[in-house]
Amino acid sequence: MSATISPDGYNNNDNDGDTDRGRMPLASLAWDARPARAGVVVLVLHGGAVEGRQPNRVLSHNVIRMLPFARALAKGPGPIAVARLRMRFRGWNGDEASPLVDARWALEQIRAVYPGAPIALVGHSMGGRVALHLGAEPDVQLVLGLSPWIEKGDPRPGPDCQTVLIHGDRDIICPLWGSRRAVEELVAQGREAALIRVARSDHAMLLRAHLWTKLVTGVVQVAFADELDEHGEHGEHGKHGGHGGHGGPASGRPASGRSGAADPVNVVVQAAVHRGGILDL
Repeated sequence: MSATISPDGYNNNDNDGDTDRGRMPLASLAWDARPARAGVVVLVLHGGAVEGRQPNRVLSHNVIRMLPFARALAKGPGPIAVARLRMRFRGWNGDEASPLVDARWALEQIRAVYPGAPIALVGHSMGGRVALHLGAEPDVQLVLGLSPWIEKGDPRPGPDCQTVLIHGDRDIICPLWGSRRAVEELVAQGREAALIRVARSDHAMLLRAHLWTKLVTGVVQVAFADELDEHGEHGEHGKHGGHGGHGGPASGRPASGRSGAADPVNVVVQAAVHRGGILDL
Protein backbone atom coordinates (compact mmCIF):
# COMPACT_ATOMS: atom_id res chain seq x y z
CA MET A 1 0.00 0.00 0.00
CA SER A 2 1.33 3.45 -0.89
CA ALA A 3 0.27 6.93 0.13
CA THR A 4 0.13 10.28 -1.65
CA ILE A 5 0.26 13.38 0.53
CA SER A 6 -1.30 16.69 -0.43
CA PRO A 7 1.46 19.27 -0.95
CA ASP A 8 -0.79 22.15 0.09
CA GLY A 9 -3.06 20.60 2.71
CA TYR A 10 -1.81 22.60 5.68
CA ASN A 11 -3.90 25.28 7.31
CA ASN A 12 -1.75 27.74 9.23
CA ASN A 13 -4.57 29.20 11.34
CA ASP A 14 -3.71 28.31 14.94
CA ASN A 15 -7.31 28.85 16.01
CA ASP A 16 -8.81 26.15 13.83
CA GLY A 17 -9.53 23.65 16.59
CA ASP A 18 -7.42 20.54 17.10
CA THR A 19 -4.03 21.33 15.56
CA ASP A 20 -0.67 19.67 15.12
CA ARG A 21 1.98 22.29 15.97
CA GLY A 22 -0.45 24.99 14.85
CA ARG A 23 -1.29 23.31 11.58
CA MET A 24 -4.05 21.02 10.44
CA PRO A 25 -2.84 17.65 9.12
CA LEU A 26 -2.61 16.89 5.45
CA ALA A 27 -5.22 15.09 3.45
CA SER A 28 -3.81 11.77 2.24
CA LEU A 29 -4.53 9.19 -0.42
CA ALA A 30 -3.73 5.56 0.48
CA TRP A 31 -3.64 3.00 -2.32
CA ASP A 32 -4.90 -0.48 -1.46
CA ALA A 33 -4.44 -1.63 -5.06
CA ARG A 34 -2.33 0.14 -7.67
CA PRO A 35 -1.79 -2.01 -10.78
CA ALA A 36 0.23 -0.83 -13.75
CA ARG A 37 -2.99 -0.55 -15.75
CA ALA A 38 -6.43 -0.04 -14.24
CA GLY A 39 -9.71 -0.91 -15.87
CA VAL A 40 -11.43 1.16 -13.17
CA VAL A 41 -10.25 3.25 -10.23
CA VAL A 42 -12.33 3.24 -7.05
CA LEU A 43 -12.02 6.22 -4.71
CA VAL A 44 -13.28 5.39 -1.21
CA LEU A 45 -14.62 8.31 0.85
CA HIS A 46 -15.22 8.10 4.60
CA GLY A 47 -17.92 9.77 6.65
CA GLY A 48 -17.79 12.77 8.96
CA ALA A 49 -20.01 15.40 10.55
CA VAL A 50 -21.93 18.56 9.77
CA GLU A 51 -19.33 20.77 11.45
CA GLY A 52 -15.90 20.07 12.86
CA ARG A 53 -12.33 21.09 12.22
CA GLN A 54 -10.82 18.26 14.23
CA PRO A 55 -8.30 16.35 12.12
CA ASN A 56 -9.13 12.93 10.76
CA ARG A 57 -6.52 10.48 12.01
CA VAL A 58 -5.53 7.18 10.39
CA LEU A 59 -7.34 5.27 13.14
CA SER A 60 -10.34 7.61 13.47
CA HIS A 61 -13.45 5.42 13.55
CA ASN A 62 -15.05 7.14 10.57
CA VAL A 63 -11.88 6.62 8.53
CA ILE A 64 -11.14 3.03 9.48
CA ARG A 65 -14.76 1.94 8.91
CA MET A 66 -14.13 2.09 5.17
CA LEU A 67 -11.02 -0.09 5.28
CA PRO A 68 -12.90 -3.42 4.92
CA PHE A 69 -14.64 -2.12 1.80
CA ALA A 70 -11.38 -0.95 0.24
CA ARG A 71 -9.62 -4.23 0.98
CA ALA A 72 -12.50 -6.29 -0.37
CA LEU A 73 -12.58 -4.22 -3.57
CA ALA A 74 -8.81 -4.57 -3.96
CA LYS A 75 -9.13 -8.37 -3.85
CA GLY A 76 -11.68 -8.41 -6.66
CA PRO A 77 -11.01 -9.80 -10.12
CA GLY A 78 -9.42 -7.82 -12.89
CA PRO A 79 -7.23 -4.71 -13.07
CA ILE A 80 -8.84 -2.58 -10.36
CA ALA A 81 -7.13 0.28 -8.53
CA VAL A 82 -8.45 1.27 -5.10
CA ALA A 83 -7.56 4.42 -3.19
CA ARG A 84 -8.83 5.70 0.17
CA LEU A 85 -8.97 9.44 0.82
CA ARG A 86 -8.41 10.64 4.38
CA MET A 87 -9.88 14.11 4.49
CA ARG A 88 -8.33 16.89 6.56
CA PHE A 89 -11.31 17.86 8.66
CA ARG A 90 -14.04 15.86 10.30
CA GLY A 91 -16.82 18.26 9.23
CA TRP A 92 -18.40 19.52 6.03
CA ASN A 93 -18.13 23.02 7.48
CA GLY A 94 -20.84 24.94 5.68
CA ASP A 95 -20.02 26.85 2.52
CA GLU A 96 -16.38 25.89 2.90
CA ALA A 97 -17.35 22.32 1.94
CA SER A 98 -13.99 21.08 3.20
CA PRO A 99 -14.32 17.47 1.96
CA LEU A 100 -15.07 18.59 -1.60
CA VAL A 101 -11.72 20.38 -1.73
CA ASP A 102 -9.95 17.23 -0.56
CA ALA A 103 -11.87 14.93 -2.90
CA ARG A 104 -11.17 17.10 -5.94
CA TRP A 105 -7.47 16.99 -5.04
CA ALA A 106 -7.70 13.19 -4.80
CA LEU A 107 -9.32 13.00 -8.24
CA GLU A 108 -6.44 15.03 -9.65
CA GLN A 109 -3.97 12.52 -8.20
CA ILE A 110 -5.94 9.60 -9.65
CA ARG A 111 -6.11 11.17 -13.11
CA ALA A 112 -2.35 11.78 -13.02
CA VAL A 113 -1.70 8.08 -12.33
CA TYR A 114 -4.47 6.64 -14.54
CA PRO A 115 -5.38 9.24 -17.20
CA GLY A 116 -8.73 8.52 -18.82
CA ALA A 117 -9.59 5.56 -16.60
CA PRO A 118 -13.22 5.33 -15.45
CA ILE A 119 -13.68 6.27 -11.80
CA ALA A 120 -16.13 4.93 -9.22
CA LEU A 121 -16.80 6.93 -6.07
CA VAL A 122 -17.76 4.88 -3.00
CA GLY A 123 -18.74 7.10 -0.08
CA HIS A 124 -20.31 6.59 3.35
CA SER A 125 -22.49 9.23 5.02
CA MET A 126 -20.67 12.55 4.44
CA GLY A 127 -18.52 10.71 1.91
CA GLY A 128 -21.71 9.75 0.10
CA ARG A 129 -22.65 13.42 -0.07
CA VAL A 130 -19.21 14.17 -1.51
CA ALA A 131 -19.67 11.45 -4.13
CA LEU A 132 -23.06 12.80 -5.19
CA HIS A 133 -21.60 16.30 -5.53
CA LEU A 134 -18.78 15.03 -7.74
CA GLY A 135 -20.84 12.71 -9.92
CA ALA A 136 -20.60 15.15 -12.84
CA GLU A 137 -16.78 15.22 -12.75
CA PRO A 138 -14.94 13.94 -15.85
CA ASP A 139 -14.36 10.16 -15.87
CA VAL A 140 -16.67 9.55 -12.88
CA GLN A 141 -19.01 6.83 -14.15
CA LEU A 142 -20.41 5.41 -10.91
CA VAL A 143 -21.51 6.97 -7.61
CA LEU A 144 -22.07 4.36 -4.91
CA GLY A 145 -23.47 6.03 -1.79
CA LEU A 146 -23.67 4.12 1.50
CA SER A 147 -26.18 5.62 3.94
CA PRO A 148 -25.48 8.95 2.25
CA TRP A 149 -26.10 12.32 3.83
CA ILE A 150 -28.25 14.23 1.32
CA GLU A 151 -29.51 17.78 1.70
CA LYS A 152 -32.29 19.35 -0.32
CA GLY A 153 -30.79 21.20 -3.24
CA ASP A 154 -27.59 19.15 -3.37
CA PRO A 155 -26.35 18.56 -6.92
CA ARG A 156 -26.96 15.21 -8.56
CA PRO A 157 -24.57 13.13 -10.70
CA GLY A 158 -24.37 13.97 -14.38
CA PRO A 159 -26.12 12.12 -17.22
CA ASP A 160 -23.09 9.92 -17.93
CA CYS A 161 -22.84 8.70 -14.33
CA GLN A 162 -24.77 5.84 -12.80
CA THR A 163 -25.99 6.19 -9.20
CA VAL A 164 -26.56 3.34 -6.75
CA LEU A 165 -27.46 4.17 -3.15
CA ILE A 166 -27.52 1.58 -0.35
CA HIS A 167 -29.31 2.47 2.87
CA GLY A 168 -30.25 0.67 6.07
CA ASP A 169 -33.86 0.92 7.23
CA ARG A 170 -32.74 1.50 10.84
CA ASP A 171 -30.60 4.51 10.04
CA ILE A 172 -31.39 7.28 12.54
CA ILE A 173 -28.55 9.58 11.41
CA CYS A 174 -29.26 10.01 7.70
CA PRO A 175 -32.88 9.22 6.87
CA LEU A 176 -33.66 6.56 4.30
CA TRP A 177 -36.25 8.78 2.67
CA GLY A 178 -33.47 11.13 1.53
CA SER A 179 -31.92 8.39 -0.58
CA ARG A 180 -35.31 7.35 -1.91
CA ARG A 181 -36.18 10.89 -2.92
CA ALA A 182 -32.83 11.34 -4.68
CA VAL A 183 -33.22 8.11 -6.66
CA GLU A 184 -36.82 8.87 -7.59
CA GLU A 185 -35.75 12.30 -8.85
CA LEU A 186 -32.95 10.81 -10.94
CA VAL A 187 -35.20 8.11 -12.41
CA ALA A 188 -37.84 10.73 -13.25
CA GLN A 189 -35.14 12.59 -15.20
CA GLY A 190 -34.30 9.45 -17.16
CA ARG A 191 -31.03 8.83 -15.31
CA GLU A 192 -29.65 5.42 -14.29
CA ALA A 193 -30.25 5.17 -10.55
CA ALA A 194 -31.14 2.56 -7.93
CA LEU A 195 -31.72 2.33 -4.20
CA ILE A 196 -31.02 -0.89 -2.30
CA ARG A 197 -32.78 -0.86 1.07
CA VAL A 198 -31.05 -3.09 3.63
CA ALA A 199 -33.47 -4.40 6.23
CA ARG A 200 -32.41 -4.45 9.88
CA SER A 201 -29.29 -2.38 9.33
CA ASP A 202 -27.95 0.84 10.81
CA HIS A 203 -26.10 3.97 9.72
CA ALA A 204 -22.65 2.62 10.62
CA MET A 205 -23.30 -0.51 8.52
CA LEU A 206 -22.30 -2.69 11.48
CA LEU A 207 -25.52 -4.67 11.43
CA ARG A 208 -25.28 -7.13 8.52
CA ALA A 209 -21.79 -5.79 7.79
CA HIS A 210 -20.86 -8.72 5.53
CA LEU A 211 -23.89 -7.99 3.35
CA TRP A 212 -22.82 -4.36 2.90
CA THR A 213 -19.37 -5.45 1.76
CA LYS A 214 -20.83 -7.98 -0.66
CA LEU A 215 -23.17 -5.37 -2.12
CA VAL A 216 -20.40 -2.82 -2.64
CA THR A 217 -18.00 -5.23 -4.33
CA GLY A 218 -20.83 -6.71 -6.38
CA VAL A 219 -22.06 -3.37 -7.71
CA VAL A 220 -18.57 -2.28 -8.76
CA GLN A 221 -17.78 -5.63 -10.39
CA VAL A 222 -21.05 -5.78 -12.30
CA ALA A 223 -21.01 -2.12 -13.37
CA PHE A 224 -17.47 -2.46 -14.75
CA ALA A 225 -17.54 -6.07 -15.91
CA ASP A 226 -15.97 -5.31 -19.29
CA GLU A 227 -13.31 -3.01 -17.87
CA LEU A 228 -12.30 -5.66 -15.32
CA ASP A 229 -12.26 -8.51 -17.85
CA GLU A 230 -8.57 -9.16 -18.57
CA HIS A 231 -9.26 -11.82 -21.19
CA GLY A 232 -11.85 -10.05 -23.33
CA GLU A 233 -14.38 -12.81 -22.79
CA HIS A 234 -17.31 -10.52 -22.14
CA GLY A 235 -17.39 -8.65 -25.41
CA GLU A 236 -19.64 -5.61 -25.47
CA HIS A 237 -21.94 -6.55 -22.62
CA GLY A 238 -20.79 -4.68 -19.49
CA LYS A 239 -22.74 -1.77 -18.09
CA HIS A 240 -20.25 0.80 -19.33
CA GLY A 241 -19.30 -1.06 -22.52
CA GLY A 242 -22.77 -2.13 -23.62
CA HIS A 243 -25.59 -4.15 -22.11
CA GLY A 244 -26.11 -7.81 -21.53
CA GLY A 245 -24.98 -10.58 -19.21
CA HIS A 246 -22.00 -12.60 -18.08
CA GLY A 247 -21.49 -15.46 -15.67
CA GLY A 248 -20.23 -15.17 -12.11
CA PRO A 249 -20.15 -12.31 -9.63
CA ALA A 250 -19.08 -9.70 -12.16
CA SER A 251 -21.66 -10.73 -14.69
CA GLY A 252 -25.11 -10.15 -16.03
CA ARG A 253 -26.28 -13.61 -15.01
CA PRO A 254 -26.98 -14.31 -11.35
CA ALA A 255 -24.69 -16.78 -9.67
CA SER A 256 -26.21 -20.00 -8.42
CA GLY A 257 -25.61 -21.89 -5.21
CA ARG A 258 -25.34 -25.62 -4.74
CA SER A 259 -29.09 -25.96 -4.86
CA GLY A 260 -29.22 -24.15 -8.20
CA ALA A 261 -31.14 -21.23 -6.71
CA ALA A 262 -29.96 -17.74 -7.65
CA ASP A 263 -28.01 -15.86 -4.98
CA PRO A 264 -30.49 -13.17 -3.80
CA VAL A 265 -27.71 -10.63 -3.21
CA ASN A 266 -26.41 -11.07 -6.73
CA VAL A 267 -29.92 -10.84 -8.15
CA VAL A 268 -30.42 -7.49 -6.39
CA VAL A 269 -27.01 -6.23 -7.53
CA GLN A 270 -27.76 -7.17 -11.14
CA ALA A 271 -31.13 -5.43 -10.95
CA ALA A 272 -29.63 -2.31 -9.38
CA VAL A 273 -26.99 -1.97 -12.10
CA HIS A 274 -28.98 -3.05 -15.16
CA ARG A 275 -32.52 -1.99 -14.30
CA GLY A 276 -32.48 0.52 -11.45
CA GLY A 277 -35.36 1.52 -9.21
CA ILE A 278 -36.08 0.60 -5.57
CA LEU A 279 -34.89 -2.81 -4.34
CA ASP A 280 -34.94 -4.59 -0.99
CA LEU A 281 -32.72 -7.05 0.84
